[in-house]
Amino acid sequence: MRTPLVFAGRLKKHFFKTLFLAGVIGFSLPCTSCSAATKPESQKKFGNDADYYIGLRLLGEGNENAAREKFKRCIKKGSARCAERSAEALCTFGNLQEKNAAAENLLKLYPGENSVLIAARQFSASDEINKLIQCTSGLDFTTAKNEIIRLRLEAMAKRGDSSYEAEVYRWFTECPISTEHYQFYRDTYVHPDFDGAYQNPDAAATLKYTPEQFAINYRIASYKRNYSYTMLCAPELIQFFEDGSLLPAPQLISDFGKNFLYGSMDFAKNAMHFRELAQKYAGTSAEFYFWFYAGRLFEKAGIYYQQTKNSFENAIASAQSPSQKDNALWYLLNTSLNFSINSIINSIGTYAQEWSDAEYFEDFFEQLVTALLAAGRWNEFGIIYKAIDGYASDLTTAQFAYIYGRLIQEGLANGTKQDETAAFKRACKGGSSVYYKMLAAYRLGLGKDPVELQKILCAPTGIREATAKTQEKQIDASFENLLMGYAYFGFPELIYPEWQKSQGENLSTETNYYLADFLAKCADPEKNDYYTQSLRIAARAQRNAEHRITREQLSHVYPDFYREYVSKYCSEYKMNESVMYALIRSESFFDADIMSSAGAVGLTQLMELTASDIARRFKISDYSLTDPETNIRFGTWYLGNLISRCDNSPLLGFFSYNAGITRVRRWLQSSLIEFGKKSNMPLDLFLETIPFAETREYGRKLISATIAYDWLDSPARFEETVETLLK
Repeated sequence: MRTPLVFAGRLKKHFFKTLFLAGVIGFSLPCTSCSAATKPESQKKFGNDADYYIGLRLLGEGNENAAREKFKRCIKKGSARCAERSAEALCTFGNLQEKNAAAENLLKLYPGENSVLIAARQFSASDEINKLIQCTSGLDFTTAKNEIIRLRLEAMAKRGDSSYEAEVYRWFTECPISTEHYQFYRDTYVHPDFDGAYQNPDAAATLKYTPEQFAINYRIASYKRNYSYTMLCAPELIQFFEDGSLLPAPQLISDFGKNFLYGSMDFAKNAMHFRELAQKYAGTSAEFYFWFYAGRLFEKAGIYYQQTKNSFENAIASAQSPSQKDNALWYLLNTSLNFSINSIINSIGTYAQEWSDAEYFEDFFEQLVTALLAAGRWNEFGIIYKAIDGYASDLTTAQFAYIYGRLIQEGLANGTKQDETAAFKRACKGGSSVYYKMLAAYRLGLGKDPVELQKILCAPTGIREATAKTQEKQIDASFENLLMGYAYFGFPELIYPEWQKSQGENLSTETNYYLADFLAKCADPEKNDYYTQSLRIAARAQRNAEHRITREQLSHVYPDFYREYVSKYCSEYKMNESVMYALIRSESFFDADIMSSAGAVGLTQLMELTASDIARRFKISDYSLTDPETNIRFGTWYLGNLISRCDNSPLLGFFSYNAGITRVRRWLQSSLIEFGKKSNMPLDLFLETIPFAETREYGRKLISATIAYDWLDSPARFEETVETLLK
């Protein structure tokens, strides 16, 4: 029996020994527990697909001839996915002629983008230029993978193809510039020495180039954020548009707008220029971008609210895609928020009915929450959650509903007990608001109703509950069979890369959780393999679930990996295990080798400076933060120390871990003033006032994870857990 917020654990003791073999593909031998995969009953279970898995093993053992026969047999008689993977495997071994022939056969049998990429790589490696160009003909540059296009253009350059320049221009103006573009421009594309001319103005006067070459260079300079140079180029680019030498391609106009936005301080003048261009190019695909950046520039000028608003409204009217419309509408809402909260409240219901992607606006509503709380506009939360219900994301609606219910409870907002209950019930619904569902369930007293509580906590997190019951999920049986075969025949390292291609959306919930469980059992704590993959599959499976998941499945979403170390050091430093698991899960997703852009390392994401201070306290001179035991020991002590300095509040300790204890104390004082309190600030409302969205979301993740971990251990302690976290 565990004490509150402490785990006895669900340690999984089954591990598979993975042997990595040499070769083009890093396959592994089946482990001893998968040895049945070589027996007749295993072949009977997977039918002709067994030839694919046996072929993989034979290939790993170096028996290429036998492997080839197995793959060929599976191509003829296996299911769709295993047959295609067999055809792909044949492209990876043998002599040059055999691999080229296999690539041609792959294209013939499975003429999809993945096959084209595999064949293009093979033809490029073997210098089969004509075959490469032929297999990549007819590409849609706006959707094709950049690697395929780059390989095609490199081949066309070698052949001296007459269409080469035109296709290069298409690629550089129809797609966002990527590292593939830059690599090609730097290493393959022969262009005038624009950089040299930029360094030497005298040379620029004699530089010869076509309008297309100029446009390509302009896009690369924009990609490199060389704004001083692109601003010098702007008049010539517009001249090319006006004399018809270049069409105002949307990607070019988008770069043009960004360069004015970040390359000049004369915002008002530039905004008026863009407004004139929008009127000149009315009815073209460029009109949206000119209106959009006119709005951005007017907004930067700071005193032109009506002109900003009109520009974004014209951008919305001229948008040629839902994403363009949403983008302009997002900026319109933010502009209105900066100038007038009243205008937002009065029009939010109308705007909500116009957007396409509700999740795109979640960060705007995050800003609106803090603005309303800072202004003491308590009652507006009730107005807004009712206006956006059915249009905004479930997370946003649940957030506004929960806060409104809490403000009624605190006597800050007007409303009856019925209004309060209705708000909390709305917060319990929906898919992606785990934090608000948990706290609303607590406010409704559902901790005393274990059946109803489980329904809420185990609901899918990615779709509305109302549609979850009726939504028909398309299951790809052949894909399921492929992944289950990898597990059954002992190839765990092939599961996650394959699963990533669809994020498990075309797999049943049961299959996703089987794979998550299998990878967790394959993991070796000393090597840090498969833990993170297992968790990612489980978390995504909860989002994609076509029905409520079970408590056992939820335990894969909140696993207790590294239990030996967590239990040991939580006991030593008097810390709650569920709090520590929540921290590790949220900080690193149980990836012991991860390093953040800021330099935080390992499972608990410790900074080196912090770790060195802890090491001195422990009198340790030689340590590694990527070592799971060391990292958990240091992180457990550090978080426990912060919690004790925050009046034993886990939530304030979490915030201090993320942002520093001095900041947290300052934020708490500001919130007390905003709410007109001298003490006893409700911590769930305090969370909503923190000025950084990242820190607010960090707190939500850690609170909901801690509740989930403890609920999985003992549902009866749900209310006690929430009260402990929010005290």
